[in-house]
Amino acid sequence: MNFDGNLMVAVDIETTGFLAGFHEIVQIAIQPLNTQLEPVEGILPFYTNIQPEHFNRINNESMRINGLNLKDLRTSALDKWKVADQLDSYFQKLKLPYRKSLIPLAHNWAFESGFLKHWLGLESFNQIFHPHPRDTMIFALSIADRAVFRGEDSPFRYYGLKSLCNTLGIPLLSHHDALADALATAQLYRALMTFNIP
Repeated sequence: MNFDGNLMVAVDIETTGFLAGFHEIVQIAIQPLNTQLEPVEGILPFYTNIQPEHFNRINNESMRINGLNLKDLRTSALDKWKVADQLDSYFQKLKLPYRKSLIPLAHNWAFESGFLKHWLGLESFNQIFHPHPRDTMIFALSIADRAVFRGEDSPFRYYGLKSLCNTLGIPLLSHHDALADALATAQLYRALMTFNIP
């Protein structure tokens, strides 16, 4: 537990497309972090595949990017309601103080949260996730804005997770695996907090 009794977690999802409410989450990772933004010892991440409900809505390009196998999702992954129950149990077992929750750290939280809200419903989403997220994409854009404000060039050319990790020398193995991306996001956040424009 940290951050005034709340727990910061790196969050990443993989989806069947880009439209929340039409496309679905097919993989999720929630990695608890300590105050040094490293994985908390003794707490496993919540990391699982999710069987999509609407196979006819799948965007083939999205599935090519995330590399998940549709046959495996159909035969081996649990449906979204069972995974939602597992996530609720996972959250309860963390035994956070009363009215405390998970502070999400993500890369492009606006995208992630849209899918999570549609899947979990607003009541469960608001119970699990703190209303003050951290976002490495927004953070990097703010650093770029500061450079422009000072009449300097942005230190970043692109703002995708892979591009920022490459710029800052952060290894990103298995890009578009939810857990790998969540761990890279935590490292990126730590690097951005100590980043200084020359």
